[in-house]
Amino acid sequence: GFYNILENMRKNNIKKIIYASSSSVYGNSKNFPLNEKMHTSKQISLYGSTKKYNEILAHYYFDMFKISSYGLRFFTAYGPWGRPDMSIFKFNKNILLGKKIEVYNHGKHLRDFTFVDDIISCVFRLSKKIKNKEYKIINIAGGKTVKLMKLINLIEKNLNKKAKIKFLSIQKGDVVKTHASTKFLRQNIGFIPQTKIEKGIKIFCDWFLKEKNF
Repeated sequence: GFYNILENMRKNNIKKIIYASSSSVYGNSKNFPLNEKMHTSKQISLYGSTKKYNEILAHYYFDMFKISSYGLRFFTAYGPWGRPDMSIFKFNKNILLGKKIEVYNHGKHLRDFTFVDDIISCVFRLSKKIKNKEYKIINIAGGKTVKLMKLINLIEKNLNKKAKIKFLSIQKGDVVKTHASTKFLRQNIGFIPQTKIEKGIKIFCDWFLKEKNF
């Protein structure tokens, strides 16, 4: 799919693109914070591998056909109108229904969450900055690590209901920790995500309670 986009850009002389990459390209790194200059050749999921391949394709089309691109490595995007298969959605739904939530790695995961409003602000600013003859990879992240159990506690607080938890072993392809450097993002647009997890989860839970349709 991404190849078709780039190929049609070449054929139609379209010279700029901003596309979604992912923190998954970093794999299970032990060095933090994760920055864009790190070597990324050891993805542990098919999803992460496809995102890395997109970055390689984008570089090829930049090098050969001068198509400028910004690849945005998003770190655990969340917020209203997000994907219903994401864990935050599942946690909210099952807690409200009184069902058990499945918590992998016995709750020891750590994630760098990024609220959707901040993502929109970053993408909009970057869309105004991209120039001809540019190839960049940029982290889009909150820049702070949050424990999974803290996330669940915040959801419980905002739903005013205790979760029933089923702890499970780590899944294959799961990254244990993400924590991004946002230095390069700030250098490019003078802005980094601002929404604290406490505020973001409250906004999400309020929206979920209003919009739930189960």
